[in-house]
Amino acid sequence: MLKKEDTLLKNKPLTVYSLYDEYAGMLLGYLIGVVKNKAIAEDYLVKTFSSLAKNFNNINWDEASKWCHLQRIAKNELLAYYENPNKHELFTNSQNQYLDKMTEDQQLVFNYFYFHKKTVSQLCEEINTSEDLVKKLLKEAFSIIRKSHER
Repeated sequence: MLKKEDTLLKNKPLTVYSLYDEYAGMLLGYLIGVVKNKAIAEDYLVKTFSSLAKNFNNINWDEASKWCHLQRIAKNELLAYYENPNKHELFTNSQNQYLDKMTEDQQLVFNYFYFHKKTVSQLCEEINTSEDLVKKLLKEAFSIIRKSHER
């Protein structure tokens, strides 16, 4: 026999809060896997649920699973991360002590190389510069990190 509480839980209305309770942990794991940084992933989790709250009534929840809807919203939020990596929060919010010490060019090259796993030749092509300059900027960026870490 079903208890009264069990019936209430099964008929719990779909809300942003209920979706957060059910999927936030799984979505955070997904985001960490994508951006490879827990702090950035947490920012995107907040952005995802904020966007969900704004558009909650416009979503056809019968169309696909709740998880699919949440992933789609998260992917839309992540577009900013991929479209303009040198303007990412790491640089604008001054959250990283090493990046703060780099020039804008060093940050750009380091970001493409380290966070987006671009090769030197891909970097040269994407930012339209010479291989020697890219290697020099990467060397300087890693030197800054090494020197900052030694202190």
